[in-house]
Amino acid sequence: MPFGLGMWEIAILIGVLALLFGAKGVPQVARRLGTSVREVKQAVGEVDPRRMLEAGDEADEQKRRPSDTQ
Repeated sequence: MPFGLGMWEIAILIGVLALLFGAKGVPQVARRLGTSVREVKQAVGEVDPRRMLEAGDEADEQKRRPSDTQ
């Protein structure tokens, strides 16, 4: 099971969600959660690790260079 939860734990969580948000609110909450997860996955997929490394290298070079203003 996901996150190490058994069937009873998942059933209890669904029951608590139904009590908190109501029977009509649970699908809306699940839909919003799914949309959020999809957006995060998309954003993470768009990040190019090579660009991040290059940006880090440029910052390191600027720290190593002596300042011309002195």
